[in-house]
Amino acid sequence: MTAKPIREIDHLLTHVRDLDAAASSFRRMGFTLSPVSRIEPMGIANHLALMRPRTPGFANYIELMAAHDRTLLPPPMAKVLSGAEGIKSMVLGTEDATAAQLAMLAAGFAAAPPVHVKREWKIGPSQSIFPEFDVLLPVEAPLAFNACRYFNVDLYLRPEWLEHANGARHVLAVLAVAGQAEAVIRRYAALFGMQATEANGVWRVAPGHLVLEVMSPAVVRRRFGLAVEAPREEATYLGYLVQVDSLAGVRACLAKGAVAHRDAGETICVDPADGLGNLIAFTE
Repeated sequence: MTAKPIREIDHLLTHVRDLDAAASSFRRMGFTLSPVSRIEPMGIANHLALMRPRTPGFANYIELMAAHDRTLLPPPMAKVLSGAEGIKSMVLGTEDATAAQLAMLAAGFAAAPPVHVKREWKIGPSQSIFPEFDVLLPVEAPLAFNACRYFNVDLYLRPEWLEHANGARHVLAVLAVAGQAEAVIRRYAALFGMQATEANGVWRVAPGHLVLEVMSPAVVRRRFGLAVEAPREEATYLGYLVQVDSLAGVRACLAKGAVAHRDAGETICVDPADGLGNLIAFTE
């Protein structure tokens, strides 16, 4: 086993019901999206809002995923791609998928063995690329997660996909809400092999650069001006924090796209009703 099986929070799998409508919404926010990709054997289709990774060998993005044929969905994915829209899994980056599975088991999570995937992705009328990866399907947890080991991550990092009209640079954090934030964060600290920290009521832990932040409903209200209820489960995903070149540029993009937004201290927020079930907070 490698010294650190979980290297990064690579991307956030976001369930959407209507992929075309979700893509239109993201483009109006000023995001560039990768061409639609259909994973035919699994009945899945997606678009990616790819940003600049800060850990070599990994990516950094928001995945918009929908079911295009529910009869083909593997049981774990059928559960993920159902119910309310929003983040359904935090996809962890690893250099060894088997080691990642063992780390999950050691931390008390029931993770199935990885599956190897190589598929065709048609990115143009006569152009295809062939992503290859090992993937662990989503694991039942207070905040569901799965993992991915890339064999050719460079295929995702095309320069034209990484430039966004809203100036997006990186996904900085995945945001979650819990009644007992400390108890939740400590489970992920054990999984990541890292120490959790707390400041102003926000509990944080990160295996790499992208941070998991867990807070109470009261802290969410104070920090983002958003009223949320305590989750019925141990915790639930709230949204994510995106670093941009300038808030003025974001504000202009959102206004041009007629996307409802508001200022919240040092962030500009798109609330869950307009953010595909997620709070999308932009910061410089």
